[in-house]
Amino acid sequence: MSDSRETRRADALSLLQSIFAEVGDGPIDSALLDPSQAAYSGSNPTSWDELPAEGLVLKLDENQYVLTPGGWAEALARADVPSDPQFLKRVGQLCQVLKAHVKGRHRSILVPFEDIVKASGLPSGWVFNVIDSRLISRLHGRKDAFWFQSARGRIVDIPRDFGLESVDLFADLRAENERLKEEAEHFNDLYGYSRCSTCLAPLVTLGQWEHEYGSEEVMEYACGMTVGAPNGDVPCTRDPRFPKFEEFELITRREGNTWLCYASHTPKSRFAGSVHLTRTCGKTEDEARQAMKEAYLRRAAPWKG
Repeated sequence: MSDSRETRRADALSLLQSIFAEVGDGPIDSALLDPSQAAYSGSNPTSWDELPAEGLVLKLDENQYVLTPGGWAEALARADVPSDPQFLKRVGQLCQVLKAHVKGRHRSILVPFEDIVKASGLPSGWVFNVIDSRLISRLHGRKDAFWFQSARGRIVDIPRDFGLESVDLFADLRAENERLKEEAEHFNDLYGYSRCSTCLAPLVTLGQWEHEYGSEEVMEYACGMTVGAPNGDVPCTRDPRFPKFEEFELITRREGNTWLCYASHTPKSRFAGSVHLTRTCGKTEDEARQAMKEAYLRRAAPWKG
């Protein structure tokens, strides 16, 4: 019997904590993880599949994994390390060093990683992991230092506004979009029938059809779709079920010098009978038929809004 999702989740997170403890202050890029190590003997083998799937660990081959920057930051947070005074002291020391490099400058600066480690007096691996995971930005929402282009572990790019609180330039737009989304969902809950379900044409008529069995609501939309009509529901013109012109039987007759054309439904379409086409006329039978086709095309034209 397979473990429940909650059990698998708990085991995977436990494995993540074990990995975090094993890595310690070492750099995550060179801390190779071997599932056969004694430190992971109590872990479920499937957890080594769960962590890579979530981007917390990177699988190199069947026997080697490395912790990702996001995995290190996640494990650190779950271990409640950010509240530890010693950890806060370390972060403060590193921030002081980084800030000192751009103090009074009007542009960003590139600094060798080893210079930052030396000036801070902190473990090299720990500093590497903080920069690699953009931890200052993750924890405090402030402008952070990062690796220069492809120089991971060698050159650090410190922006001139390092340490300043990040400004979300699009927060107002996101808030407005969220408000509109909530309003639309609320409107749809209350008035779900206010738009055609096929083409979103608006409801133009809402009334009651009184018949011998009681009363029935009738809704007509701008596209011509009608629900609850006395002669049957009428589909939207964009609905695949809307009858084709060929599904009508054209009946013509002559009255004096005028030809009349009537469109009658056939068994080909169960909806043809509910789409009413007014009779047309012409000087000839062909003209009357052509006029009916044109009338159909006008009736079948999609709603354009």
